[in-house]
Amino acid sequence: MPKVINKQQQIRGFLLLIASFFVIFSVLGSVIYWSYTRTIFQNSDTAITQQIKQFDMAGALQNSGDANRKAPLLLQSNMLADVWVYDNSKKLVIDERIPDPMQSAYKKKFKYTSQFVLSKPKTVQIGNDYYRGAKVNFINGTKNNDGKPVKYGIITVNVTDTVFNLNQFKKAILWSFGTFGLLALMVSYWISLKNMKPILKAWQQQQDFVNNAAHELRTPMAVIQGKLENMLTRPESTVREQSDAIILSLSEVRRLTSLTNNMLTLAKSGSNMTRLEKESTDIAEFLSRIVAPYQEMAEFDGKQVLLSTQVNQPVFIDQKRIHQLLVLLVDNAVKYSEAGATVSISAVIEKRKFVLSVADTGRGISDEAKKHVFDRFYREDKTGNRQTGGTGLGLSIAEWIVHAHGGKIVVLDNQPKGTIIKVTLPL
Repeated sequence: MPKVINKQQQIRGFLLLIASFFVIFSVLGSVIYWSYTRTIFQNSDTAITQQIKQFDMAGALQNSGDANRKAPLLLQSNMLADVWVYDNSKKLVIDERIPDPMQSAYKKKFKYTSQFVLSKPKTVQIGNDYYRGAKVNFINGTKNNDGKPVKYGIITVNVTDTVFNLNQFKKAILWSFGTFGLLALMVSYWISLKNMKPILKAWQQQQDFVNNAAHELRTPMAVIQGKLENMLTRPESTVREQSDAIILSLSEVRRLTSLTNNMLTLAKSGSNMTRLEKESTDIAEFLSRIVAPYQEMAEFDGKQVLLSTQVNQPVFIDQKRIHQLLVLLVDNAVKYSEAGATVSISAVIEKRKFVLSVADTGRGISDEAKKHVFDRFYREDKTGNRQTGGTGLGLSIAEWIVHAHGGKIVVLDNQPKGTIIKVTLPL
């Protein structure tokens, strides 16, 4: 994948994650702050609301004809809320029983202000203190306990300590979310990098697959084309005279057929189009039927294929796929072994798992090749030797079959030389 596209996708993913974290943190912080603010002012708002209800009841009684009914004033306020009443000119009216120094202080501090809202609690700063309060309007003729007429009122609760605690809580939220925001920034960057790895890997695999497939398809097609063009230059030749060219062309056609079938199998495995059809299987009889042809063919090449089955219970497998798996493994073992080599096939039950092993005494596989042996089109021989007829897809198909059964396949060294491919399937 081009580096520019890679960087752009990484930045796009990083910004998307950051935006997601920002929205989540913002919503969460707002909900927490709103809930805390609503809770912390609940007692104050309740006291103010109760006082307003008392004034509403007093006004209702006055309207009913009880002219002696008087509105509550400062000294009659509840334990939490203070009531400040004002005359028609919006001057503070204070009970005369309150000492003069305090009256002066109250008149200076609690001047009538329009900051409070009618019958709805609101926080307002007065001097160095904060008050939660609401305005009320009295009906005409309302008087305080001294008989002085009053028109307006303000109900207040000192919430200075509450506002201080709220500000501290706000700072704690900002610091906490700021810290976690920085952490989210780093996590987003790490996630964006991590998310790009499988994309880059898939892109590289796709590029390798296309390149290798094109190479594998091009070679046999070039051979067939060359042989056919050569035969066209000799129209008088007989089939016998052109038999070598025909045989080679047919061989390459078979290679193309095998290659396309394998590619189709891998394509189906990647799209989950193929389903397993498991059935109860007698392993001893099943394996002996598959291995028998290879035992005969190996004898002609001076090789030996041995089978050892120690499974005394039926095993549920997809016979078609396991047959394909065993053919791939045994064919590779025989193909890459020299004359006099031995290929040993064993099947056992270990720890409630079916274990199938194919071991050979051939050339073996290097440690570096073991890391890529299941990659598509991978062949350890980079010289392009086609004598073995391999395309590098066999073990990829074998790995898919094993994984489809929920199993595991590994490549091990055989001592003193050779390779062991061990397949473990759950019962």
